[in-house]
Amino acid sequence: MGRSPRKAILFLDVEPGSRAAEATRQFNEVAAKLGLPFEARVQLLPIPADLKLDEPTAATIAMNRAVCEASLDNLEFWDIPEAVDPSLIEREISKLVARLLGGRVVADDAQPTRPKKEPPKKVHTAKVGRETAGRRGKGVTTIFELVLTEDQLKELATALKQKCGTGGTVKDGRIEIQGDHRDRIVAELERLGYKVKRAGG
Repeated sequence: MGRSPRKAILFLDVEPGSRAAEATRQFNEVAAKLGLPFEARVQLLPIPADLKLDEPTAATIAMNRAVCEASLDNLEFWDIPEAVDPSLIEREISKLVARLLGGRVVADDAQPTRPKKEPPKKVHTAKVGRETAGRRGKGVTTIFELVLTEDQLKELATALKQKCGTGGTVKDGRIEIQGDHRDRIVAELERLGYKVKRAGG
């Protein structure tokens, strides 16, 4: 049986065993855990003029603007210092994965084991509301009716917590972000490709 082609994530750097290697390791671990059809690899600079890939490229990331002056499609820059900081890379990986997941659906045949709750084959609507009941006045922003797996919800929650600069959790299939961040979360979800509907006042 044939496998669907994976899309490449290229991490550009000047050293083979540095930032790009750590980013590649972390991304491939997350992709394998979530069953995503992406595979990261290190591409050393300068990029050969005759570089050819067997699979399409989903993202090309230079670990720092100083390492790359190339003009490439889909090129983005991360501000990762030369001294490898795994937690800083992990934060960027979480945002990248959330962006790759956001509102778009991976083909069924690209994932050998699918959970019972499958994302629909169209952009689905996320509902964003606010709750204060039983929280002693400390409200939370809630994101619900997302047809995502538990791991996908956690990845999205991580990205939203970072965007809002606050804590949060995943509970009973919903994401809860501490504080009233409805406007910011609606804007971020729309940027990620979701349709968003506000619930309540």
